[in-house]
Amino acid sequence: MAVTEVIPYLYYEGADAALDWMEKVLGFGPSTRWRNDDGVTEEAEIVAGGGRIAVSGSAADPGNGGGLLLIVHVDDVDAQYSSVRAATDVEIEPPADQPYGPRTFTIVDPWGYQWNFWQGEATPPE
Repeated sequence: MAVTEVIPYLYYEGADAALDWMEKVLGFGPSTRWRNDDGVTEEAEIVAGGGRIAVSGSAADPGNGGGLLLIVHVDDVDAQYSSVRAATDVEIEPPADQPYGPRTFTIVDPWGYQWNFWQGEATPPE
């Protein structure tokens, strides 16, 4: 198993304003935005150089690692899960196929940061 990419996942109440700012001020982009039926961005990705940043349209939970979730792309999420389970007594939900594309599982470290392991890519919105 090999790590293929790590993607920061940032929480912003008002994701559109944050994405617009990143595009205008930081020169990031383009962005892809997944909106709910009311047109509010719930999830997004923005290109930053050779990498990506994932964005949530919800406020950060201060008790949840400062609102940080790290997405770690791997070539075999089931093997990664087996390796993590063997190294800890922490209860972890097994990998699951997500409706938006990838197969994932998450472990929370002792400091509250979420490590979300992915195999595959998110399916772009239509």
